[in-house]
Amino acid sequence: MYRKALDIATKEKAPSKKGGNLASRIDHLAKEGVITEAMQGWAHAIRIDGNEAAHEDEAIDEATATDLHAFTELFLMYAYTLPGMMQERRQRKSPPEEAAEA
Repeated sequence: MYRKALDIATKEKAPSKKGGNLASRIDHLAKEGVITEAMQGWAHAIRIDGNEAAHEDEAIDEATATDLHAFTELFLMYAYTLPGMMQERRQRKSPPEEAAEA
């Protein structure tokens, strides 16, 4: 499920690469500065672990699942929540247009 969440998020964040695979979208987002190089590495780890979990008979261990959960949460926060928070802060800091025109 964490891989699926990452897959959906990267399609939304890189619509021009929507038809490509997850690996190419991750690399594109890093190249464009949407995610950091460290996040790129973690995103690939989620992709690989997710692929293995889907195709292997053995379930992943609890520690791996915990790591995947934590990174996926951080990825979504960095890609979605933080930019929104910064935009809200900028709007609060800038004077209303009516006051600026007066």
